[in-house]
Amino acid sequence: MNKSYFLILFFFIAMNVFGQSKAERDTVYLDQIYKDVSTYLVSQRVLEFDSVSAQELMKRFENWGGQNFRNYEHVRTSKTESQITLNYITSSYSVGLEFYILMVVEFKDNKMRVQIFDDANVYKPGSYAGTTYIAGISARTYHIASYFREGMIDYKLKPGMMNYAEKQATGALTYKASIESGLDELYQFIKSNSATNAAKKTDDGW
Repeated sequence: MNKSYFLILFFFIAMNVFGQSKAERDTVYLDQIYKDVSTYLVSQRVLEFDSVSAQELMKRFENWGGQNFRNYEHVRTSKTESQITLNYITSSYSVGLEFYILMVVEFKDNKMRVQIFDDANVYKPGSYAGTTYIAGISARTYHIASYFREGMIDYKLKPGMMNYAEKQATGALTYKASIESGLDELYQFIKSNSATNAAKKTDDGW
């Protein structure tokens, strides 16, 4: 066999290996998670309604907050005539940290603007893995953006205990998806519930 045959064979083998390698990897980009990374703004929506005053929208939102948070009075960090701010904690993600969410809601007649910010991680105490001590992590040390390098996470698709990039990528995507689905649920609640009749009365009038 001549050299040209071996060169052609090597070329096809290399392309096949490269193609398989590419197929076994994926990439998550920072702009898939944030609307504005400079302010850690994850999502922003203007929710519009028919013939609902700003005051009524605020009442409905407060009712949603009371039903969705065990201790809503502590979650709500500020309230004015036209704005409510919430600060709460997400559930734990595969990156091993919980994160604060800052929700800023502004009210006008027939509409409300909801902004969701990544407010960084919750404090994580130190722990032991066998006899090895793992140091704690101070609150507000990491944002979801901290796991991205040059605006992306390139990772192997196959999960594994040591595949940290995969955990960070899927954790970031889950974080984003949960925020968007939460906004969908908020919109449906505000749209379909009045502040005075959100809870159904029982037969005895309660």
